[in-house]
Amino acid sequence: MAQEKHGPFQLNGTITGKDNGYVYLRYGNGFYIEDSCAVKNGAFSFKGMLSEPVLATISSNGESGIDFYLDPATITVDVKSPSFQEATITGSGTQDEYRELLQERASAQQEMTPLSRAFDDANKQYLNAIQTRKSEAELATLKAKADAAKEKLLPLQEKVREVSYGFFRSHPDSYVTAAELRYFTSYMKPETLKSYIGKLSPWLQTSIYGRELSDILEKIQNGSPGSRAQLFSQPDMNGQPVSLMTFKGKYLLLDFWGSWCLPCRKNNAHLKDLYTLYKDKGLAILGIADNDNKPEEWKKAIAKDGVGIWSHVLRGLDTNKFKEDGKPQPGDIYSMYGVHAVPTQILINPEGVIVARFGSGGESYEQLDTKLAEIF
Repeated sequence: MAQEKHGPFQLNGTITGKDNGYVYLRYGNGFYIEDSCAVKNGAFSFKGMLSEPVLATISSNGESGIDFYLDPATITVDVKSPSFQEATITGSGTQDEYRELLQERASAQQEMTPLSRAFDDANKQYLNAIQTRKSEAELATLKAKADAAKEKLLPLQEKVREVSYGFFRSHPDSYVTAAELRYFTSYMKPETLKSYIGKLSPWLQTSIYGRELSDILEKIQNGSPGSRAQLFSQPDMNGQPVSLMTFKGKYLLLDFWGSWCLPCRKNNAHLKDLYTLYKDKGLAILGIADNDNKPEEWKKAIAKDGVGIWSHVLRGLDTNKFKEDGKPQPGDIYSMYGVHAVPTQILINPEGVIVARFGSGGESYEQLDTKLAEIF
């Protein structure tokens, strides 16, 4: 759908059953503008300038708002009282395309909802059993239950991804493609992501989200096989500095995880088995946790899971600064290696070169066992 990429917007709205009070509009990408307008005789309006389409939220006093794409165009919002959730938005081509994508994904996501709930519940039961040191038989039963729930969920997750990929391929000029593609980068190897970025229209490649995608690609490539490992130094739980040089001469597995991540916690038991098997043959593990805002939970998880047998550091994210501007931080180890989902493991050889990646942007987790068996 042809549409202006930048310029003025005019947003005109009506709200049933409301003759006074205020309506609030918040819009932007990274840098946000907040505006308000008094309701007069059930009507309100906003206007402004956009350098490209943006995500916006519109709401009123005491009502939860709705999110939509705001274009440089004349847009109409018709709000059926009492809820903004019943609003109808017309005039935004980007919003129309986003609605199209949501409709295409709707059936699979509707099927996913109860299965996702069942999978989460099974995972929580299994994790609780590990922490309370239940018998091996009980653990095996709960693990089988969680695995069965996951098996039912996987095809639907794949269906949602395939629907989204189809939309991306058929809408290379849509701002929605650039915006949504960011949420799928953890499922893509570098060459796949590069192909999608290359198919975006030139204006999209230079948009805010296009530049973000290029940055994500660069970081994933930095953390992929064949690249030299990025150097960093972070204090461990005891305040002692840990860097890659600490593990010189060994195969080092960087384990990106978090205390809040149930698959990560389940994975800890298996990592202990692998560590016991290969530690005397030259394998070291360094846990890098996404717990900078909750370090005490990090330490508790290490103790409960019994993984204090290898080194642990935090990712190095200043959460307050991240909330303020949302920009990547030089000291963030996740950003250095292009890690956008956990668990992810990256294997570095004794020469400091990455030889394998598992999880986001890499091979499946199951391939870790095969790779270590090949090496050792």
